[in-house]
Amino acid sequence: MNQRVRLIFLFLSLSVLIFVGWQVKGDFEFLIHDFWFTSGFLLLILLSLIDQPHFSKDSNVFINAVTAGISLLLIQDESRNWIFWVFLSLTFYLGFSSYLIMLFRNKPLNNENKALQFFSRINRQLGRPEMLFSAFFLWGALTQFGIDSGEFRALLLYWVIFMILNLKELSFIVNSIFEKKDNEKELHASGKIFGVQSKNTFLVKLFPERNISISRFDFVEFTYSIEQASKVRKGLVLDSYLLNEEQWMKVLTTNEINNIFKGEQIFSSHTKDIIYRIDQVPKTDYLDRFIGIISENSRIEKILFHYNSKSEIQEGDLVEVKISAEKSVYYQIVEGITKIEQLEKKNETGLIVGEAIQLGTWNLEKARFESYGWVPSINSPVYKSSKIKDTVIEKGEFIIGKIPNTNFPVILNKELALTHHTAVLGVTGTGKSVFSRNLVREYLKDESLKVICIDFTGEYVKNFKDLKITKTISDKNSQEIFKNLDNIVLEEAKGFKSDPKLIEDLKKECARLFNESITDFLKGKSRISVFELPDVANSWAILEYTRLFFRLLFHIAKNHDSFGSKLCIVLEEAHTIVPEAATLGVSDFGSKAAINSIAQIALQGRKYNVGLLVIAQRTANVSKTVLTQCNTIISFQEFDRTSSEFLSNYFGHGIAGTLSKLKPRQAIAAGKGLRSNVPMIFEVPEIDESKIVKPEEVRTI
Repeated sequence: MNQRVRLIFLFLSLSVLIFVGWQVKGDFEFLIHDFWFTSGFLLLILLSLIDQPHFSKDSNVFINAVTAGISLLLIQDESRNWIFWVFLSLTFYLGFSSYLIMLFRNKPLNNENKALQFFSRINRQLGRPEMLFSAFFLWGALTQFGIDSGEFRALLLYWVIFMILNLKELSFIVNSIFEKKDNEKELHASGKIFGVQSKNTFLVKLFPERNISISRFDFVEFTYSIEQASKVRKGLVLDSYLLNEEQWMKVLTTNEINNIFKGEQIFSSHTKDIIYRIDQVPKTDYLDRFIGIISENSRIEKILFHYNSKSEIQEGDLVEVKISAEKSVYYQIVEGITKIEQLEKKNETGLIVGEAIQLGTWNLEKARFESYGWVPSINSPVYKSSKIKDTVIEKGEFIIGKIPNTNFPVILNKELALTHHTAVLGVTGTGKSVFSRNLVREYLKDESLKVICIDFTGEYVKNFKDLKITKTISDKNSQEIFKNLDNIVLEEAKGFKSDPKLIEDLKKECARLFNESITDFLKGKSRISVFELPDVANSWAILEYTRLFFRLLFHIAKNHDSFGSKLCIVLEEAHTIVPEAATLGVSDFGSKAAINSIAQIALQGRKYNVGLLVIAQRTANVSKTVLTQCNTIISFQEFDRTSSEFLSNYFGHGIAGTLSKLKPRQAIAAGKGLRSNVPMIFEVPEIDESKIVKPEEVRTI
C-alpha cells in the first residue's frame, strides 16, 4: 500500500467514525473526551500508517503496546474497573516482553530457541492493532452507553463495517481514480531494492503479492535512491533465491543493457528503489552472449566467474570482459566447479564457478593477443567473445587453427617455428601426426627448404608420395655402409690383433658414403626424403649408422651451409630416436652417442638453418636436452602426469590441467613461433589426406 492509498484509507475511515460519533452524541465533544473514539482513532492510524512491511513484527508489537498503554490513561479513575487493569497489564506485558525479544534476538525466528519463538508468536497475535484497539473500542462504547443502547449499536455497526467490509479495498479503488497514469507502473512493480553489490549489482526483495510474475533473465527498470532522480537504470535479473520465506533476486545493470533500449525510458515515473518489469524488449542477442559475472578471488592471470546464462559454454571457449566501450580483455575457459554459496545463516544456494585464463587484449593490426596488466572489477559481466575482422596473413605465416567456436586465428611463423625448433606432442588418435604432416607441407612451400623425415612407421612414405618422396640414403650406399660397419665389428673383435688402419679406413668409407647421399639429396631436385633403417640384426650397427648420419648431416650444414638449402629434420616417434637418458642402461653407449649427435643439432642447428620438428606421444620418454630446445610447443591430448608437469613449465599450471580433457583435433600451443606468444587452446581444421594424395600421383620409391 503506497502513501496515497494509506492517506485515503485514513480519511475515509476517520470520516465515517466522526459521522457516526456525531449522530450518536449530537456534538463533537467526543473527539477529546471519549475513550472509545481515542482507541478507534489509534486503530485507524496504526493500521493505515504504521503497520507496514518495513517494520519488523516485534517492533510493531512494541509500538502498539506503548500506544495502547497511553490511550488507557485517558480513562477517568471512576471508570477503571477490573477490565481496565486487565488491559493495562496486557499492554505492559506486550511492551516489556517485545522489548526483551528485540534485545536478545539475533537470528531468524525459525532458528531461535523454542521459548523465544513461542512468546514472539503469541505477542504478534495479541499485539495486532485489530485485536488491541478493537477490544478497547468496544469496551469503551459498552462502558459509556450500555449494551442495549442505540449509540452502542451504531458504534458496533461502524466496527463491523470497518473490520468485515474492508475499507482498504475501497481505498485502492479511490486511489485508482487519481492515479490512472501510474496504473501500468504499479502493475509492473515487482520488488524493492534492499542492498547493492559493487555499484552495478542490486539485491531485491520481491513483493509477496505481485500483479505480474518476474523470473531470471527478465529485464527491469528502476531508479536508485542514492543517485540523482533523473538517472533511470535498466537491469537484468540474474538469479532468484528463497530465503526466510521471502523471494530475493539479484539484478545486474550495465551500459550494454541500457544500450539495448537505446536510452529510452519505459515508465513515465518511478518510485525510488522499486523495480518494474519490462514487457517489450527489443530484439537482441544479449542473452545469447551473456555468461555471468566476475566473482571474488579473481587474479590478473585468471578470473573466476559465476556462470549464470541461457547460453551453453565448455572448456576452451573464449570469453571477454569489457574494460571500455572499445576494448575487451579475453579469457579462455579451463575449468568449471560446482559450489554452495552461503546466503544467510543456514540458507544456501548452488552455483557454478568458471575459471578462465587471460589471453589478453586483441591487437587487430598485429593480429595477436597482448597481455593486460590488471584484474576486472568484481561483478563485471562476462560475455561470449564476439567475432573479429578478418586477419591479414603475412608471407611466411600459416593459420594452424582457430580458438574453438570463434574466428580468432592461431598464426604460426614458419621461419621461427623451424629455426627455433617445434615439438608436437599427444597420444595416438588425437590428430597429432596428420597435423605434423600438414605442417611439413606448409614448410615445403618455401622453395629453399628441404625436409628429411626420420620415420620408422612408414606413414611419411605413404602420405607424401604425391611429393615424390625419396630415400635420404640410397639403397646401394646403405648396404655398403652396413657392410663396412659389420666389418668394423669383426675387426674390433680380434682385440690386440685388430688392424687400426683398416678400422679407420672403413669408418672413412662410411662417412664418404653418407656424405655422398646427403650431398646428392641437398643438391638434387627432390624436396623431401625419408631416412630409413634396413632390416639388420646388429643393434650396434643400427645405432652407429644413426649416429654417423646425424654427425655428417650436421657437418655439412655447419661447413657447407647445406649447399644453400634450409633443412627441416622431422623426428617422428621421437622417443624411439632420442629417448630420455634416464630410460637407457649404463652400457647403452651407442644410444647415448646417437642422442648426443641429434642434441648437437638441437643446440646449434639454428645457426646453420637446420630446424627440428619433434613428434612424440609422451614427454617422459623423449630426451629433455632435445625437447627443451623446442621453443614452440603444440600439445594434443596427454594423460600422464609427467607430461603435464613438464608442459606446465611452458603453458602454466592452469591451462596445462586441461591436457587430459582436450577433444580430438584440439591442442594447446605456445612459444616463439606463434604470433600470440601466450598459451591457448585451439582447434585444428579437419584434414583429409586422401584428397591430397591422389592415386594418379602415387609413385613408388
